[in-house]
Amino acid sequence: MKSIGIEDDLAVAVIDALTSHICVVDPAGIIVAVNQAWMQYTAHNSTGPDRDDVGINYLDVCRRSKGPASDEAQPFLEGIRAVLHGDKEFFQIEYECHSPKEMRWYLARVSPLRRRSGLKRIFGAVISHANITERKLVELEYAKLADTDPLTEVPNRRFFNAFAKRDMDRFFRFGQASSLLMVDLDNFKDINDTHGHAVGDEVLRRVAAVGNAMLRSGDLFARLGGEEFVCMLPRTDEWGAVMAAEKLRAAVERLSILSGARLIPVTVSIGVSSVTKTDRTVDSALRRADQALYRAKNDGRNCVRS
Repeated sequence: MKSIGIEDDLAVAVIDALTSHICVVDPAGIIVAVNQAWMQYTAHNSTGPDRDDVGINYLDVCRRSKGPASDEAQPFLEGIRAVLHGDKEFFQIEYECHSPKEMRWYLARVSPLRRRSGLKRIFGAVISHANITERKLVELEYAKLADTDPLTEVPNRRFFNAFAKRDMDRFFRFGQASSLLMVDLDNFKDINDTHGHAVGDEVLRRVAAVGNAMLRSGDLFARLGGEEFVCMLPRTDEWGAVMAAEKLRAAVERLSILSGARLIPVTVSIGVSSVTKTDRTVDSALRRADQALYRAKNDGRNCVRS
């Protein structure tokens, strides 16, 4: 452990054995000690000359932070100050610190440093950074599974509801147009009954792939359930949504899906609606899109109605 004024050999040995990156700061935020993991991380990630960071003001580092993890630098700075001033007994924060080669997340913890005699006066803080990347990757995978339809691998109703709420908030804040498409496969029960559920599943996957491929980066194509899909088009008025719906309808009609030697005709009916200022939730716009979809079914299917 590289340090200034730390002489407890046992404490040094224990701290150096830890894999977390640990430093000790004085009441002014000056780094007075770092462990081996801290020095190794610095040596591996620094592009300049070798340094150990002892003598650097950690608070100044947070103030000047740029690039990866800079978003959390200010709240981290405030947390360190709160612990040093005795306003908080403990502070922690998770942050991203990705490199060009790998995804990385860390958990930073700050604890006050007091004398063994039991005096309440704080004479510094211990700051640790633990690598939690493996845990975060697992969390992200579980979140993806929770938000994704397992058959078609497009977002599910749960994710759509969260996405739609954010888009509605944006609509009411900025007044930019937003539209919805309700997409329903035509005669899907006949496909299942005639060709079997395995073929029906393949039809759902292919239609989902077409819908997902045709979207802009800010749009969303999700499966609501059964043979029904929904598409949300932020910053799109009703006429633009009708054009997008017609493009999607034509692309599905061109699909070539075989069952044995037989070509299965696949079409969709689509209902279009736009969000209005009288809508309190996305459900109102969904109902209008569903009514338009019903008209498309009554008008012979394989068409778009708004």
